[in-house]
Amino acid sequence: MTDSSAVDPRVAPFNAYYNRPQKREDLPLHQVGPGTPGGEYLRRFWHPVMLKIELGELPKAIKLLGEDLVIFRDKSGRIGLLNKFCSHRGVSLEFGLIAEHGIRCCYHGWLYDVDGKVLETPAEPLNSPLKCEFSQGAYPVRESGPFIFAYMGPPDAIPPLPEFESFTYPLGNVLAPYRLEWPCNWLQIQENAADPVHTSYLHAIVSGQQFSPAFNELPVLDFVDTPLGFLAVATRRVKDHVFIRSSDIILPNIAQVGPANESGTREKFIISGAVTRWVVPIDDEHSFTIGVRHLNDVIDPERKHLASDMGIGKGGLIGQTDDRPYEERQVEPGDYDAIISQGAIANLRNEHLGTTDSGVTRLRRQVMLGIKAVQDGEELKVPRQYGNALVPTYSHDIVVKLPSQANVGGGNALRAFGRRAVEVVIETGALPAAERETVARERIQKLAATDLVE
Repeated sequence: MTDSSAVDPRVAPFNAYYNRPQKREDLPLHQVGPGTPGGEYLRRFWHPVMLKIELGELPKAIKLLGEDLVIFRDKSGRIGLLNKFCSHRGVSLEFGLIAEHGIRCCYHGWLYDVDGKVLETPAEPLNSPLKCEFSQGAYPVRESGPFIFAYMGPPDAIPPLPEFESFTYPLGNVLAPYRLEWPCNWLQIQENAADPVHTSYLHAIVSGQQFSPAFNELPVLDFVDTPLGFLAVATRRVKDHVFIRSSDIILPNIAQVGPANESGTREKFIISGAVTRWVVPIDDEHSFTIGVRHLNDVIDPERKHLASDMGIGKGGLIGQTDDRPYEERQVEPGDYDAIISQGAIANLRNEHLGTTDSGVTRLRRQVMLGIKAVQDGEELKVPRQYGNALVPTYSHDIVVKLPSQANVGGGNALRAFGRRAVEVVIETGALPAAERETVARERIQKLAATDLVE
C-alpha cells in the first residue's frame, strides 16, 4: 500500500539533490549565425549596425549575427560592410587603406568596392581575369537618422527600411541616441520589454525607487496583437486616475516603451514612446542595444532626461550597464544585472512560467512562427511592411481621471478598460499622427465615462 502522506521529494525541504538544473537545450530561438533557423529569420530584417558617430576615418572590425565584418566609409562618402578577411590571402581588412572608391588590402593592394566588387589586383598581370572571377562578400547598408543599418539576408528579398512615426512626432521631438553592450543572447533582452510586471518589482518594489512611485502599484496585464507584433499592456489605478502604459513589441527585436517617470496622477495622452531601441545580436552569447530616447515636452514635460545622459555605454537610467561597483549592483540591481544573470544563453528548460509571463511566451511563439515561415519559404506576415509610409506607433502612455460616479474596485474593470483603449489605438493606426491622437483621445474619454463605472 502506498503511503499517501509521503512528501514529493521535489518539493520537500533541502531538495537540491532532486532538483538539479537540467542541461540547456540548443534552441532556434537563440541562434543567430548564418545557416541556422534563427539566424536565417533574423537576416530578413534591417538591423542598426552602429551609430553614425562611431564610424570615423579608419575601418572598424565588427561582428554581427555571428559573422566577422569590416565597416568603413570611403573617401567619396559611401559606406561599405564587407567580410572581414580579404579574399586573396585572408588578411583582415580592418588594416585596409581607405580609397576614393572602396578599401585596399594592406598586404597585396587588392582593392574592393563597397559592393564587394574587385576593382584592382595590382600584383597580377594586366590581362589577368582573376578580379572578374569572384567578389568580396558585402552587405547593403543605409544611413537613417543617427543610425547605420545593414541588411544581411537574401539580396533578392530586401525589405523596405522602416521609418518610424515616433521619430518625428510629436513636433519638436529630439532624438538622443545610445548604444549598450550586453554579454548575453538577444532574446532575453527583448523578453524584458515584453514583461511589464518586472517594472513594478525590479524598478520599484524590490530594488528601490528606480521608476516613479506609480510603479509601486501592481498593474493588471494584457497582451494584444498589432500589425507589428504585440502590445504589452499594464493598467493601474493610481489614486483617482487610471494609468495605461503599453509597450510596443515590434518583431523581431525592436521595442518602443513609455517613460519611467510618469506619476499617473494627472491626465495625459500620447501615442508615442519615450525610447525606441533594437536588440542586435553579435553572436549567440553577445548583443548590443541601440536606439534613441525621445526628448520632447509631451513625453517628458519636466525634462528629467537630457541628451547628455545618453551615448555609447550610457542609457540614461540606473542599472543599464555594469558601471557601478558590484556590491552596489547587488543592493540595487537593474535590468543589466537581472538579464545577464540568467546566463549568456538563458536555460529555458529550468523555467517555471506563470500567468504574468504571457508576454514572454507570446514573443517566443511569434518568433518561432517567423522562423518556421522562413524555413518553409513563406512570406513573413508580421511585422507588416509599410514601404515608403511611416510605420505607425502603438506604444502609448495614457492617464485618465476616473469619472465622479466610478467605483472601480477590482481588476476586471481596469483590464477591460485597458483592452478597449488599446483597441482604439490599434484601430486608428492608419490616421496621420496628430489626427489619430485627437480621434483616439475622444473615443477613449467616452469609454472612460462608461467603462470605468462598476
